[in-house]
Amino acid sequence: MQITLKINGQEKMFSNDFVKARVFRNALKMNEKMRKEGNEISVETFDEMISFVVNVFDNQFTIDDVWDGLEAGKLQDEIMRVFNNVLNIGGLETKPAIDDEGKLVE
Repeated sequence: MQITLKINGQEKMFSNDFVKARVFRNALKMNEKMRKEGNEISVETFDEMISFVVNVFDNQFTIDDVWDGLEAGKLQDEIMRVFNNVLNIGGLETKPAIDDEGKLVE
């Protein structure tokens, strides 16, 4: 798994080819919390998600590196990409919420 951050004006790529089972467990817990919050993810949860990403990459960079190193418009997509990769490694994948009529819940 890889992530690229802009640090000190330069793009730096970080990778991790060994995701600990504990990280997968933490992804499950985070998934529960996000499902409860739905589309209204709190700042606190976003901070926890970024901390999760830092942990996925074994603290090769800091939370501030993520906040300052990702473009605002790509932040959520990149965080969710890492999150979903971890869940997929464990054999799970996140699925969009569907209502009783089979329509996507936004």
